Amino acid sequence: MDLEPPLQVPLQQVLNATASPVHHILAGSFRSLSLFLLAFSPAQLTLDLVQTIPAFGPHQYIGLGPSTKGVDVRHAYTTSWALPPQLQSWAIEQQPDGLRVRFVDSVDITATSSYITVPPPYSHIYSAGGPSAQSEWDAADKTRKALRYGSHGVEFAFPTGSSALAFIPVLGGSMIEVYKRAEDGSLIHVDSSPAPQRAGGVPEEEDGPRHVKVHPNGRVLYCVTEHSNYLDVYTITPPSGSSPVLTYVASRSLIPPHLRTDGVANATDGVKRTYRGDTLLLAPSTPAQPAPQSIFVTTRGGEGETTHGWVSVFRLDAEGMFAGDIEANPYLVERYEAKTSGGKAHALDLRAKSEEDPDGALWVILTDDSPPHPGVRVLEWDGWLWRGGGTRLREVTAWPRPGFYESDTAKEGEPEQMAGASHAVWLD
Repeated sequence: MDLEPPLQVPLQQVLNATASPVHHILAGSFRSLSLFLLAFSPAQLTLDLVQTIPAFGPHQYIGLGPSTKGVDVRHAYTTSWALPPQLQSWAIEQQPDGLRVRFVDSVDITATSSYITVPPPYSHIYSAGGPSAQSEWDAADKTRKALRYGSHGVEFAFPTGSSALAFIPVLGGSMIEVYKRAEDGSLIHVDSSPAPQRAGGVPEEEDGPRHVKVHPNGRVLYCVTEHSNYLDVYTITPPSGSSPVLTYVASRSLIPPHLRTDGVANATDGVKRTYRGDTLLLAPSTPAQPAPQSIFVTTRGGEGETTHGWVSVFRLDAEGMFAGDIEANPYLVERYEAKTSGGKAHALDLRAKSEEDPDGALWVILTDDSPPHPGVRVLEWDGWLWRGGGTRLREVTAWPRPGFYESDTAKEGEPEQMAGASHAVWLD
């Protein structure tokens, strides 16, 4: 396999064309084997392909290592649906002609994984997916099929005066499993937290917790549920032997009020659901906004292409709780209707437009795996204090452009084309 294909568009050409800095995006695909390096120009609002990097399987979820000032090489780590199951590492290097990505190595793992993270102190990487956190490990399905009912993520909290804690949501069990990180980096199970019982809603065993995130203060955990389409908030208490680690606090629906009807938006119907809660991400901390003011959450449309996915933005207070009752105050929530269902995608990544912006304005990556034009979309978020007209969250550019998919496969000798984006991250 040729791991050094030619550039699609020389980065210097992109820089010259825009006459302004660009921000790079590394993207994976559910139906392509390659990774894709893109360049986004904030001045021109364009998104261009820079490099196609042959990889080892579809569904590349990307975890980034730390960015060190003055160091020209950063590392990324990816999962895939390929067999046998593996994790791969990649070097992101600043070359004379621009940023390049090259394969470094891989490691075999025991089950197909769907998520990867690199928490401080950056000595280990952690990956979860499928049968992760399940008690019947030996008999569990370890292929990608297990992702339908298994684990989809692992996140860490660093409570004051306590060992680091890891949280793994188990979709089929409607449970969040809690682990303590030992000195050698291994995880020790300490608690199990069931999904909250919904008042007048679905039973907790049908909730389907899919992804979690932890507030920088280490005291608040957020969980998005796939089946019931909620964003749940919990407080974190270090393990004591008697009190639960997670205590449920509040929920907000991922579905706009005008689409909520009993038995549709927040209920289950076997494998056919109108919406499927997906992923979530806190706004990045900046000098102007050290505590995140916003949390972004996505849901995908269900079967077919007639139901569009949504991005919801909820405002947070200084402690990481919901800032108020969104049903009574629309200025505490923003909704964006996607152009498609999102397919299997609708992953997010966020980048501050300016480190000094008091409004918390962001560039947002939203991945799309749904026809007719799947790929990577860039949205612009103006922040809560923005006083202009129209929506605060909107799409400004996307790649590939219309017409790219006229041929499903690349011509002989050409690099592979993307066939629907799975996950993408900002590199700078």
